Amino acid sequence: MAGNLAGVELTAANLEQAVLQFYQSKATQETHQWLTLAQFSHQAWNFSWELIQPDKSPEVQFFGASCLAMKVSRSWSELDPEQYPALRKKLLDTIVSYTGPKIVLTRICVAVSGFVIHSIGEYWQQPIQDLINLFQPLIQPDNLRPLALLLELLTVIPEEISTLALPSQKRTKVRHHLSTSVRTVIQFLVEILNQQTNSEVAVQAFKCIQAWVQFGVPFDESGGIIERLLAAANDDELSDVAFDALSSLVTHPDTHKYPNHLMALLKRLLPLDRILLDYIAEGSYDCALPVLSLFISFGESHSRLLIDWATSSQDGRESVLRLISAILSASACPAQFPISETISEMPFGFWYILQDDIIACEPEQYQQCVALFGPVYTALVNTMLVKSMYDPKDDQWTADQRETFRCYRTDIADTIMYSFNILRDGLLHSLLQHLDSSISACLTSPDSWPALESCLHAWYAVAESLADSEEEEANPLLSMFLAKLPIIPFSKNIRVFSTVLDCIGGFSDWLAMHSQLLPHVTKIVTSALGNVELSLAATMALKDISRDCTDSMQPYAGEVIDAIHQSTLAGCLNTGEVIRLMYPLGKMLSLLPASQILQRLQPILTPHLQMLDSLSSGTAADQASRQKIIFVLKLMGTLFQTLNINRRADDQPESEGEPVDQPVFIIIKQCLPVFEKVCQHNSRDSEMIDAVCAVLKQSVSTLLDEIRPLTRDVLTLTMSCYRATPQPAALDLVKQFFVMYGRESEMEAPLKSLMCEICNISLRTIQSGATMSDHADLIDGFFSMLTQVLKKQAALFVNNELDTVLLMQCAIHTLTMPEQHPVKSAANFLTQLVTVSRETESLVPLVNQHGEQLFMQVMKCIGGDASRSFIDYYTDILLALNKKYFDNLCRYLNAMISTENFPSELCSKEAKENFARLVLKERANKRKLQEAVREFSLLSRGLIGSEYESQLVQFGL
Repeated sequence: MAGNLAGVELTAANLEQAVLQFYQSKATQETHQWLTLAQFSHQAWNFSWELIQPDKSPEVQFFGASCLAMKVSRSWSELDPEQYPALRKKLLDTIVSYTGPKIVLTRICVAVSGFVIHSIGEYWQQPIQDLINLFQPLIQPDNLRPLALLLELLTVIPEEISTLALPSQKRTKVRHHLSTSVRTVIQFLVEILNQQTNSEVAVQAFKCIQAWVQFGVPFDESGGIIERLLAAANDDELSDVAFDALSSLVTHPDTHKYPNHLMALLKRLLPLDRILLDYIAEGSYDCALPVLSLFISFGESHSRLLIDWATSSQDGRESVLRLISAILSASACPAQFPISETISEMPFGFWYILQDDIIACEPEQYQQCVALFGPVYTALVNTMLVKSMYDPKDDQWTADQRETFRCYRTDIADTIMYSFNILRDGLLHSLLQHLDSSISACLTSPDSWPALESCLHAWYAVAESLADSEEEEANPLLSMFLAKLPIIPFSKNIRVFSTVLDCIGGFSDWLAMHSQLLPHVTKIVTSALGNVELSLAATMALKDISRDCTDSMQPYAGEVIDAIHQSTLAGCLNTGEVIRLMYPLGKMLSLLPASQILQRLQPILTPHLQMLDSLSSGTAADQASRQKIIFVLKLMGTLFQTLNINRRADDQPESEGEPVDQPVFIIIKQCLPVFEKVCQHNSRDSEMIDAVCAVLKQSVSTLLDEIRPLTRDVLTLTMSCYRATPQPAALDLVKQFFVMYGRESEMEAPLKSLMCEICNISLRTIQSGATMSDHADLIDGFFSMLTQVLKKQAALFVNNELDTVLLMQCAIHTLTMPEQHPVKSAANFLTQLVTVSRETESLVPLVNQHGEQLFMQVMKCIGGDASRSFIDYYTDILLALNKKYFDNLCRYLNAMISTENFPSELCSKEAKENFARLVLKERANKRKLQEAVREFSLLSRGLIGSEYESQLVQFGL
């Protein structure tokens, strides 16, 4: 019986007309939507068959076959079991008799595959054997169509498993049943390959093998199929698919159970290295891909076995080294990446896996590996030094090619770093030799700079490992390297100079322990600040050494300050680089006598402050002006981060004598009126207000209690901004004052008044939005601040003027928001409130009065009113209630149990009672409580027994 969809009857004729319109570019969006809905309709079980009749056009047949495949695959539940026999017969009759286009036949194959997958082991016990039995009698020497059809069908069935949405238990059963048919399929394919000489049949048979390998080919019984695959290695038509099948075979997780068979296979594969080497030698890199992929797949999948073989017998050692040599030849591909070749990047993963397994060996075997594979990694490093060289003509490359090469050099740097784990001092000796030879070559011929830059890049690659290695602190090889930096002819080439700067920054930790080298490297860095092309690397290197070598930089502080001053005057730095330079500037100024700091800082900072004052005097800033204002504010914030003359573990002691004001205090005191004008004229510019608050926050962090004389002024400015436009940055700033002064009796009254005003403004703003999500950032910052105050200064909440009820109500409502950060902050606040209330008597009635509302809201969220990813936040609240309000929680749980269809209609009374027992039991073990809450949440959402649950179990969640 034909149905009706969107006013149009679902008949084969109407569908045929719509399909033809669609393919003739006459279709509207409504036609497309109508056809899509038709595919999902129940009537598709009927009209699909009419549309694939031979008298229909290919487009109509394809649509009909697609409908059929979709219904079988996705709408299996619409069928009653008694309909299975008729559907199976009709599908098999159709696929056997169909003679139309191959693209349509493939969709019919997908439909048959879907039927097999859904019915295997239940309705259809041996579908694979039955399909082979069905088609085999039809195969004739002069008619290979049935064979090609059977091979395609056998290939599609395992491929369809990954595309069908099956419950995990069903998927496991299907895979188990199909795995029992592997021997049947392999035996059939071997027979076909032995009987047939047709290359198309062989290609499809090899594809079929590759598809079935996922179910675990019995390695000890697959000799025949491996022989056929290896025999195809020299056949141009078959080699690619044969290598793909072999790769799938050797990478299956179960193959490690057959080490002897794997070794035998490796020996059979190794002669293929001649093919690989020949292709590389003649420059046919694309042709080398299949063999190389096979070798790399074998090495990555069985690197642990390779190590065991290489360290246990001479025969194994020779085989393993031959395989590694073949892979190394690809890494050393003698052509420019990525212009002429792209295969040299393929082995990167193998080199990492091999060294990782070597490091994991027991000490005795590790020493064997170092002796055995050390020469390999030395050769690899030499290869990487060549491959990472810049092409002097890379200015002719496209932007994509340059970016690809940049990523390639990053991979090379990682590979050299891994190699250091094996070679240690041997690598450093080798790099020193390369450095000496490349310096000599560059002095003779400046055009030889790529080799020098590549060697420096390699030193930079191992810098991080060296800095983290305590045993390398006294390594003379590092002193030798750094001592050579001043004699490198870097001034003649920007790229060499840039990499020298990278090395200096990379070795900054190590330089801190060898301060005698600082005079050399400091001059190199400061000399580069005025060069536009080097300013990025120079500013980063100067920041690194000023951070890590502060104690040793005092003799050079004046020199660095002068260089920073000159570079800012020259105007060659972009704004980000100027801001970055304020970090080392603050470090160096802090090393000077206090009386000299402002004198040295004034010529650098004053022009910026004058610009800020000028720009803040007018009305609201235009785009150019606001960017300049934000730049100066960020510059000041970075400077204040490091400008500190107080005693610190990483700074020189201040000089004895009369106490002096911190430079940051003096600057902030002078700038507060300017900040006030900025905020007054730009009160609704969130980015600008954030920048002002960031500077003030950094000032407070640096000055700590020394900010006290300015506290009133800073808070007045902050609150004027907050009244105009509430911003999270202002809350973050005010929080510091609450934490610092909350316990001081003389500050108690003003801070409580400040707390009340902030809460009133925040709550009023939150209520003004159409939804709470309109103020998600503010809510996050607000409850984050309250949580910190509760932790540090809970007494500030003992305040009759503070509406704690409204605060708690707002937090409870926040728990259902879709945004993560506000939910997390509100949950943390409520958890802290419940916890602290037992120690703050006036807060106990608040929790007693609203605790049940809080609990019920939490249960609604767990039951489905909030994202599953927030479950752990709600668990923290339950745990706090359990620890601090156990009797109340018992009553709340009883109320939940007695409320029908709460928190979900899927929760039975027995399930809720069991959940209550688990909750009350876990008063200390947070992990177990999380497990109980997650399981109850899945139950409430109807996800118990689903694939989602199995994934959670798989990942230990």
